[in-house]
Amino acid sequence: MRWLRLFGIAVFAAFLLLAGAVSIYRVLARKQARDLQAKLATLPDVAANTPYPKLFFQRGVNFTAEFPSFYGTDGAVQMLRQLPAYGVNAIALVPYGFASPKEPHVRGWNTHWESDAGVTQLARVAHSLGMKVLLKPQLWSRGGNPADLSFPVADDKAAWFGEYRQFLEHYAQLAVAIHADVFCVGVELEKMSPYAAEWRGLIARAREIYPGPLTYAANFGTEFENVKFWDALDFIGVDEYYPLPEGLSIEELEQKISAVQARFGKPVLFTEAGFPSWRRPIRRLGMSQKGRWICSGRRRVMRRCCVDFTGSRGLRACIGGRWARTGAGERTTDHTRHGKSRRWRW
Repeated sequence: MRWLRLFGIAVFAAFLLLAGAVSIYRVLARKQARDLQAKLATLPDVAANTPYPKLFFQRGVNFTAEFPSFYGTDGAVQMLRQLPAYGVNAIALVPYGFASPKEPHVRGWNTHWESDAGVTQLARVAHSLGMKVLLKPQLWSRGGNPADLSFPVADDKAAWFGEYRQFLEHYAQLAVAIHADVFCVGVELEKMSPYAAEWRGLIARAREIYPGPLTYAANFGTEFENVKFWDALDFIGVDEYYPLPEGLSIEELEQKISAVQARFGKPVLFTEAGFPSWRRPIRRLGMSQKGRWICSGRRRVMRRCCVDFTGSRGLRACIGGRWARTGAGERTTDHTRHGKSRRWRW
């Protein structure tokens, strides 16, 4: 029948177009990889015997990969070179792996968006600018949140930690290669972090590979206040999204942070911190909001939360929320500081 013949021709044509697109993508990806390797050869590397000094106070941002300026692109490098003008002296590089909330698997790291070569390039540029680098590999959970990953059954738990160990080993080796100033062994794995014995084993393995200081980025609240293995790390890490009262007093925040620090005697890193550009940002945490934009409130809150908090004992760094968000601008209401040059400086 004629319509079947036409349908077959259309399917075949679509297949050829798809095959051609895939072929072109692979050619371009290989070319980009070659170009990136050539660029890496022109960037100075940190000497392998460079010590890991005690960190001074860091004013940083999470420098995430965002389309089209993912790691390894000229756009990402250009954006990174702009950061010192904003008072930024540290970045967190955040390569992702992928995890399923249904199966105990961790896979898919060293992707095109956050390739090892791209991480290496940005680390070298950052170091050449006098900036510190926190390598903070993180899991992206399909259909959920990494904080919800939970495998209480013994076999599933063992399988998950076994695969996460491979993920961690890969990035510990990369941390050595780029001479990361701090390496983060996990991020907001709220339902897996109670297994302290398994985390102590992972931390011990990370130390066998990477000689520098280690942290874990706990979610604010229940997870941060209940992690049992802070003593095995060099820094207590918290993704700081605790709300502040109307008067912007940091007394309660300081009490929460100090209570954990007093138990373990370790300095503190704010591995993330941020508030949206929104009226009453102290009450609107973690999510962007639609409606009237306002930046001055967020500026005051961030200063109280991070800058003024440096007078409290033990805080060593504040790594603000992600910087490189696609479409960021003066009137976007989310956490990014990118594109808000008139109002934002550390």
